[in-house]
Amino acid sequence: MLNNTFIPFKLMMEILAELHPKSKREKIEKEIKELESFDGFDIPDSPIGLPSPLPSVIATIIRGKYADKRIIVNQRLLDVNELFLASLSLTSKLIDFDIAFTRGDKPKIGKEVGYLTSEQAILLSKKFNKDLKVGLMISLRKEKEDIIRRLNFEPADFFLVLRLESDTQLDGLPTSKLIPYVIIRTEKNKEIANTLSQPVIDENKALDFIYKLEERKVQGVLLSALGDNEALNRIIIRY
Repeated sequence: MLNNTFIPFKLMMEILAELHPKSKREKIEKEIKELESFDGFDIPDSPIGLPSPLPSVIATIIRGKYADKRIIVNQRLLDVNELFLASLSLTSKLIDFDIAFTRGDKPKIGKEVGYLTSEQAILLSKKFNKDLKVGLMISLRKEKEDIIRRLNFEPADFFLVLRLESDTQLDGLPTSKLIPYVIIRTEKNKEIANTLSQPVIDENKALDFIYKLEERKVQGVLLSALGDNEALNRIIIRY
């Protein structure tokens, strides 16, 4: 006799890992392997304005290994024009990755371009890949009115939330498109973490913080341990 008892399906929040581009393929492949327990990866673009391998190239390496991982490519707008964004959008269709637009830090090499807004970049990109998932950055240091105005930009599919210190900062905000960025302070990285101007969460408090965000029904959480991949794995295993 068949048991027709309905068991509800729990849709799990995505847990993503930050993956910094590296110039040696064997190093980036090693790090991808170390973090394969995560649902996907977010790849920064030329952090602090310094040269680095293109995030779309790192995304291609990841996609060659994992067909089902979510990949978010961060794209700076200070350095690019419409042609580059159109080409990146077509590349995203070929490789299958999402894009998050950010203004970015002042480039250490060359001159700024910087006339495109993130909203303009989203509209342009979707012209060349209508199925593209595209996101914006939101800093919780902004005024509440500015945050809500950005969240009301409907073409955006997700928002990377920066400078989150407490889940209560999300009170009154629609959360289904939010992916908070959480920097974790560990014994290994504490010296670097203590120099940052951004909020950090101690490793022993990270899991409770993640659960609180899950209760808020956010789309996902993006974790960074500043290169301490062992700590990231300790957290994802317990989750």
